[in-house]
Amino acid sequence: MSPDLQPVQALFSGAHARWWNELYAREVRTPEAHFFRQRRDTVLALLDQRVPKDHPVLDLGCGAGPVLEALRRAGWPCTGLDGAPDMLGQARERLAAAGLASDDLHLGDCRATPFAAGRFEAVLCLGVISYVEDYEPVLREIHRVLRPGGLAVVSCRNAANPVYSDPWRLATAAVRRVLGRHRPEPFTPGRFLDRTVVRSQLQRAGFTVEREIGIGFGPPRLAGRPLLGDAAAIRLSNAIGRLASRTGLWPLARRATDISLWVLCKPLPGEAA
Repeated sequence: MSPDLQPVQALFSGAHARWWNELYAREVRTPEAHFFRQRRDTVLALLDQRVPKDHPVLDLGCGAGPVLEALRRAGWPCTGLDGAPDMLGQARERLAAAGLASDDLHLGDCRATPFAAGRFEAVLCLGVISYVEDYEPVLREIHRVLRPGGLAVVSCRNAANPVYSDPWRLATAAVRRVLGRHRPEPFTPGRFLDRTVVRSQLQRAGFTVEREIGIGFGPPRLAGRPLLGDAAAIRLSNAIGRLASRTGLWPLARRATDISLWVLCKPLPGEAA
C-alpha cells in the first residue's frame, strides 16, 4: 500500500468508519446524509437504465458498502475495492447483516487495482478523487478496467457550493479575486473540487462526458453559521431542485450544487473521446 494513503486510512478508521456506515444506516437527519443518499439512488437509477443485471460492476472506493449493498440487492454481480481496512470491515458487516454475500471485497489502491483490463461493464467512483492529491491516475485506472462502450460514474463535492451557500464567503472570494489575492488551497483529504477542472481531467483520461448531474443545494450559512435547521435545509434543497427542473435552469443551478456527478462512457475503438 502506498505511504501517501496512510492519512486516508487513518481518516477512515475506527469511529469515523462507523460514522460513515451509520450515515446510510439510520434515518436521514442532515443535509449531507440526504445528499449522499440522493447520490446513491441516482447512481442506481442510471445503472438500471444502462447495465444489464448479469454484467459486472466495480465500486471503486466502496467505503462502508452502501452502494454495494444496493447493487447486490438489485442483482448485479459487483466487486468492491477500498484503501481503508476498517471501511471494508464495515462493508462486510453491512452485507452480512443484509443476508448478502460479503465476498469479492479487496483492500487496495484505486490508482493501481488488481483487475484485468476491460473487466467491468460499469465502474462507480463516488467521492474518491477528493481524497487523492493527484487523481488523474485514478481516472486512468477506471478507464483501463472499464470495457469499451462501458459506463463510468464519477462524483466529487463541488468547491463552488460552500461559496454560493454563504453570502460572506461569496463576498470574500470576490474581493480576493479583485485584489489578486486568490490562491489555490493546499491539499487536504476530502477537499471539494473545481468541477470545471474535474471535467477537463475526465476528458483528458479518455472519457466521453455524456452528462453532468448536480445533487443538493446548501445548506445556507452566514459566515459559516447555519441559517436553517437540518430538516428545513433539506426541504429548501429539494424545493430548489424542483424549481430548477420545472424552469429548465439546471445548466445554471448545477454550478452551485453540493455534489457534481459525471456520467461517462469509454469510447469504442476508433471513436474519439
